[in-house]
Amino acid sequence: MIDNLGQKSSIWDNWWGGITTLSEIQMWDYYGGRQWITKYCPRYGKVIEAGCGAGRYVFYLRRLGIDIEGIDFSDSLIDRLNEEKSIIDKNAVFIKSDVTKLPFEDNSLSGYISLGVVEHFIEGPQKAIAEAFRVLRPGGIAIITTPNKSWFIRVSKFITGIKTIIKKILFRKISNAKFFQYEYTPGQLKKFLKQQGFYVSRAEGCDLLYPFNEAGKFKGDNLKPGKFAYWFADRFENTWIKRYGAQSITISIKLAPVMYCFLSGKLIATPDSLGKFDVPISKEMYNTVLAAQYHKEEIVRYASSYSINPPMLEPEKRVCEYSGKEYLTDKIFEDFGFNKNVIQELLLNPEINIPLCISHIKPIFRKRIHK
Repeated sequence: MIDNLGQKSSIWDNWWGGITTLSEIQMWDYYGGRQWITKYCPRYGKVIEAGCGAGRYVFYLRRLGIDIEGIDFSDSLIDRLNEEKSIIDKNAVFIKSDVTKLPFEDNSLSGYISLGVVEHFIEGPQKAIAEAFRVLRPGGIAIITTPNKSWFIRVSKFITGIKTIIKKILFRKISNAKFFQYEYTPGQLKKFLKQQGFYVSRAEGCDLLYPFNEAGKFKGDNLKPGKFAYWFADRFENTWIKRYGAQSITISIKLAPVMYCFLSGKLIATPDSLGKFDVPISKEMYNTVLAAQYHKEEIVRYASSYSINPPMLEPEKRVCEYSGKEYLTDKIFEDFGFNKNVIQELLLNPEINIPLCISHIKPIFRKRIHK
């Protein structure tokens, strides 16, 4: 029988016990994909992150005015988050729950985020995806990522396969199988989502930098500007080669004859809008500046090249480029990961934060810190 490590709470208790929430927030784009998550996360209605880990996206997205709660099955992690939130965001909500049995009513949520979670079920991701479909309201958005069959994973498995063959030939002992996670290509993940009833608006690969981080044994020495890894990831992240990146990411919609409009929160969008846009948009919003950001032909991208292991930005005075007001950058969230100066109170406005999330994300890669 295969030992299923991926669903053992003790494994995750130990893992998250060695990582602080503050360091997870401040590593920013150690795992790529922020440009996708912030663009497609609904601004109206309640959102959950199912399998929130140390809560970095819950805390960050709340800074963008998003009503989001974190869910995780680790008792010790949820207890810790509910203690730590007093120094980050005392109103953040974290709940202990199983992602296959969510404590929410049918058709009640506008958004569902799952980042590197559903691949840990040895029986497959179907139950978790079906539960996401159940709780989402008409037009609700599911943002789901899993590890991709990246170039590094493919090479590593090929080498492991050769070693296994050699061991068999030499009658050497082969270790008992232990399961931790699957890797799904964007196409495989899309198939699972469609089987559970979702309309998949986008299914793509992303994050070409992370496989080089793995290849460099997580030291980061090979990721510096001037190195091949940095050049390659920067040059090809927005091309077809990204299908071999570290993550598969999908943007999926719960279809209905009438759906909630992504840009207004009104129950007036119809399925025909998805022929033109990635998300449900009502006809009254078709010709707006914000709607243009969601045309199907738009490429999801960062606004600049990666900044690798920059020093922490200490609070400093800046002038908001929208209001002209002077403000201090944030002690925890620095400049909120944007290449434009913006005062925090204006981040709550979707007409400001959506363009920022689409056109002004400054990717920052800091090494993950373990205690």
